[in-house]
Amino acid sequence: MKLAVLTGALAAVASGYTLLDANNLDASVKEGYWLVKYYSPTCPWSRRFAPTWEKVYTTLEDVLAEDGVHFGEIDCKANRAKCDEARIDGYPTVVFYNQGVNKGEVPGGQSYEALASFAQSI
Repeated sequence: MKLAVLTGALAAVASGYTLLDANNLDASVKEGYWLVKYYSPTCPWSRRFAPTWEKVYTTLEDVLAEDGVHFGEIDCKANRAKCDEARIDGYPTVVFYNQGVNKGEVPGGQSYEALASFAQSI
């Protein structure tokens, strides 16, 4: 089981998508532009949003990587302190980071169109 989790994590990093946690969040978002999904695996809204979020990063990650735009996610159940630090008050929440600075929640809600439009405007 641990091998499967590790393999999934390595595949996510290799694809340009980063699984974030308390150990790598600050260092990861320090450079470039980041769209980070804060979620809880037990939250029904997080689970419903997952396919939309996957569509956003899979359709845009290769194109936007050239502009320094990165995608990642952090599990707030496992990394509560980091989510509190980011002032996350509901799940899921997508936050925009610019050179390590939390610029707040991405406007427009959780639709593919709003998120893709924001990401492409960076």
